Amino acid sequence: MELLLAIVIVVTGWLVFSIIRSSKGQEGYKRWKAGNYAGENPYAKEKKESVSSLKNIFGRKVVAFGSKRFDAGAVSWCASLLGVKEDTLREVLDYVPRQYTQFYIKKRSGGVRIITAPQGQLRAMQQTIYQRVLLLANVHPAVTGFCPGKSVSDNARVHLGRKNVLKVDLHDFFPSIRSPRVRATFREMGYSHPIAKVLAELCCCNRYLPQGAPTSPALSNIIAYPMDKKMMALADEYGLVYTRYADDLTFSGDFLPKDKVLSRIDQVIREEGFTMNVKKTRFLPEHKRKIITGVSVSSGAKMTIPKTKKREIRKNVHYVLTKGLASHQEHIGSTDPVYLKRLLGNLCYWRSIEPDTFLSELSVYISAEQTMWFPFNPLH
Repeated sequence: MELLLAIVIVVTGWLVFSIIRSSKGQEGYKRWKAGNYAGENPYAKEKKESVSSLKNIFGRKVVAFGSKRFDAGAVSWCASLLGVKEDTLREVLDYVPRQYTQFYIKKRSGGVRIITAPQGQLRAMQQTIYQRVLLLANVHPAVTGFCPGKSVSDNARVHLGRKNVLKVDLHDFFPSIRSPRVRATFREMGYSHPIAKVLAELCCCNRYLPQGAPTSPALSNIIAYPMDKKMMALADEYGLVYTRYADDLTFSGDFLPKDKVLSRIDQVIREEGFTMNVKKTRFLPEHKRKIITGVSVSSGAKMTIPKTKKREIRKNVHYVLTKGLASHQEHIGSTDPVYLKRLLGNLCYWRSIEPDTFLSELSVYISAEQTMWFPFNPLH
């Protein structure tokens, strides 16, 4: 048995030796040998070069992260537009999402609204983009939200005295606007592709418009212009009035064929890359209570604030004045860094719509000593 095993080993070794020896004159053997002596083999050298070129390719991709993804000339031009140093702009562009902070605001309907707010240099740059670029763009006349000189009362006023009201809500309005649409918007405004790419990067977070950025409302209005134009034409066709405040679309008229109009509205919304929020769509016929962007137009003669909203404002003002801002926010679970600013906005909103009731009801809670909480006296 041992003899047989020895014979097998010897024969196998001889066969391997014979195969190698007979292959020495063939191209395959030369390549095999060259693989072990790469420095002497042109084929191996070519292989080395191809691997090196692949590394260079991947190397470029790694280098292209952050601010280096953008054209140097475009970065320089945008830095001049924004009034900052190129190095400062490049630092911001290196990773934009980390320069945002998130907090939550409770919705009256339940749940929370996520606010993604920019900080520091990024916020300042966005404010400059808003002032120097976005304010120059056209916004449809039917838009009342985030427009200088217009408010929720302007949005509601035109629907006073209308028998029927149709309210339509857009689902995830800001997040549905992705960075390619933002870039295309800057291109349509006349900026080159490299510059539009930089501006869009500064205005987006994780490739969509963040709710909380100074530039997002204006950009959404510009992007929604074609939709507003189609909606106005639809309203004219049926003899209706149309307004839009952010993601709230309102149609009103004495005769409003709900099903036909709603079907056409949904078609336009889908054509323009948005989605209707069916759960928040409301048809309010004659004799039905009508509240539009927080303002009641039910009387048909004048605008009023819903009683529930008044109670909410009154309660918040009372607790801020008696318990303190920090204690009140902790009690209601609010992390909103601009809570006081929003509360002041609610007071101004009340005063603009119902100045008489504002003075009479709030005077009970706000005394001369307590006005130190406010940068102005809301009673005057």
